[in-house]
Amino acid sequence: MELPPFRPPSEAFSYLIRVVRGCNWNKCAFCSMYNTIKFEQRRKEDILRDIDQIPFFFPKSKSAFLGDSNPLIHKDIVEIVRYLKLKRPEVERITAYARIKTIANIYEEKLRDLKSAGLTRLHMGLESGDDEILRLVQKSITSEDAIKAGKKAGKFFETTYYVITGLGGVERSEKHAKNTARVINEAKPTFVRIRNLTITNPEIGRLVKLLNAEEQLEELRSFLEGIKVETYFTCDHVSNYLFTKQGPIFKGVHGRIPEEKGEMLRLIDDTLETVKALKKSGNEVFTSNDMFRLGFISL
Repeated sequence: MELPPFRPPSEAFSYLIRVVRGCNWNKCAFCSMYNTIKFEQRRKEDILRDIDQIPFFFPKSKSAFLGDSNPLIHKDIVEIVRYLKLKRPEVERITAYARIKTIANIYEEKLRDLKSAGLTRLHMGLESGDDEILRLVQKSITSEDAIKAGKKAGKFFETTYYVITGLGGVERSEKHAKNTARVINEAKPTFVRIRNLTITNPEIGRLVKLLNAEEQLEELRSFLEGIKVETYFTCDHVSNYLFTKQGPIFKGVHGRIPEEKGEMLRLIDDTLETVKALKKSGNEVFTSNDMFRLGFISL
């Protein structure tokens, strides 16, 4: 059985089914996930056989995840999803990564067919809602693509938009927060999941000046403050952590907007005061970039 090399943290206990290998774009300056993998669609017969073999590789689950980066472009994707639902009737949630450009351009009839077959949630990388930043990092989408894709996909599925704090660097931090919140407010994803920029691809390190711990928190606060629509906001990744030599002092914020927004903002404010006090007393505060470079965390 061939498994996707990556999956979202929320799919930790899902059946994993590899529909395509790699990423059909694979040019984003911040990403190294699929750099060594040539993109190709797997043979339908091999995928269906993998679905048949799920009981031999996974404990029973009510969810399934389709990989790699953009499986919805597979020519047989509707049949694959339908077969998965037929063979594994215990599955209540079927999810997949999807490129925003793909969803923006796809016919709604195809999305309707996928919903009917059993697909329930899409994970999409927004990264930023600022067009200048999107061009800088070679994302090959615009903010309007992201709004269009979010509105279209939201008619049929739960949607997750991933945002990379720090992606605009110090120089573009304010615009990054403001314009990304604008896109979220118009696209209205079900979930907003935060990843802090961590250098795994040297190219992005040449394009932006990384945020320090205080700047990272300020940008996160500004972005969260700007979101006015109902969504679930979560920093569910180690890249959001801040550390001292004694261990983590911040593990992100998690909660539903608007109900828990105030509590999340207060936690960020409290952490900002802690970081300032630590720095004033001569103690170091480490970001995910510091810890990754030192080999203390992996992504």
